[in-house]
Amino acid sequence: MDTPYEWIETAERLEALGRAMEQAAWIAIDTESNSMFVYRERVCLIQLNVEGALYLVDPLALTQGEAPWQAPHSALERLRAPLEDRDKPKLLHGGEYDVATLARDFGIALRGIFDSQHAAFLLGWEKTGYGAVVERVTGVKLAKAHTQDDWGKRPIDKAALDYAIDDVRYLPEVSAHLKAAVTEADLEEELAVGLCAIEEKRWHGGFDPGAIWRMNGAHKLSGAQMRGLFVLHCLRDRLARRYDRPAGQFINDRVLVALATRRPEDTADLKRAGLRSALVAHHGEELMAALKNPERIDDLPPFPPRPCPREPDDEEKKREANLRAWRQKESKRRQVTPHAVLPTRALMWLKAHGADDLGAVPQLGEKRARLYGDELRRLCRQRK
Repeated sequence: MDTPYEWIETAERLEALGRAMEQAAWIAIDTESNSMFVYRERVCLIQLNVEGALYLVDPLALTQGEAPWQAPHSALERLRAPLEDRDKPKLLHGGEYDVATLARDFGIALRGIFDSQHAAFLLGWEKTGYGAVVERVTGVKLAKAHTQDDWGKRPIDKAALDYAIDDVRYLPEVSAHLKAAVTEADLEEELAVGLCAIEEKRWHGGFDPGAIWRMNGAHKLSGAQMRGLFVLHCLRDRLARRYDRPAGQFINDRVLVALATRRPEDTADLKRAGLRSALVAHHGEELMAALKNPERIDDLPPFPPRPCPREPDDEEKKREANLRAWRQKESKRRQVTPHAVLPTRALMWLKAHGADDLGAVPQLGEKRARLYGDELRRLCRQRK
């Protein structure tokens, strides 16, 4: 469907948009990034439904090619006040990523959010993706042709822009339906607790030296092989940054582990480990030299220690079993999801610490503490 919207790519148009957002009763928002195509992703498109008026904001034009990851960029400062206004509802779907990336790139902390995906999850809807929720509420079946697009490229195809604007076009109707369903199910406070947690989401991406311990097959490597894997992991990051490619697409983890295992001596070994021919030709010698003489690589970060998660003791295991069994039974009694009864984060905190201080339990909330406080204390004390 051909949907009219305004393209925002200049400071003058952004100023007018800011005024419209300040006067609007609500704002629906979504973002598109280019994480599958570059080393450092960025927000490339922002879709807005401002009380019925549709806008597409081009952050790349507004930042004039500058790198927002070096520090939060001020290009969207005119939109900060309405986006951070708790009294002005912000409608999102699966908004954790949008909240985190807007804070990362522009220092904007979205407040007053309603997340329709979280509401659908809390209500126990089997399918909570945006397309499924829109179809269930409105009967409209959305296209999926542009889910893998590179939103950092310009110009953006008109069909892709129409696809993007649909992400906020139906959000008001979907959100109104879900708000009513949440109220009918008496889950308003439980939803509010979850929405507060989403508002606090922040970006934790970037290079992580400790990721070597999470690579499939790494647990089978010897100490020397793990150090080789670490060197390869660091070198891959440098090469990915140089070529502006996602590190995992440049050389995937499976190949890194294979290289660390084989410790290749020639290009044939590199290819047998799964390294693509172009990388063998351009960087094969570099990779083999790094494995043979890692001390010659400058500015390596410290080798990350092996994670040693603490094994829960018998008392903690019993608390968890008690809490999970009770949560399942209570969710069936109330005909709500187990998460609505007790969020997993709260359950794991109670497992570790017990229920003596319910005010400290994350994502519990006053309503759950009032309804279930005595039962939670009993379950956490129970030994059998």
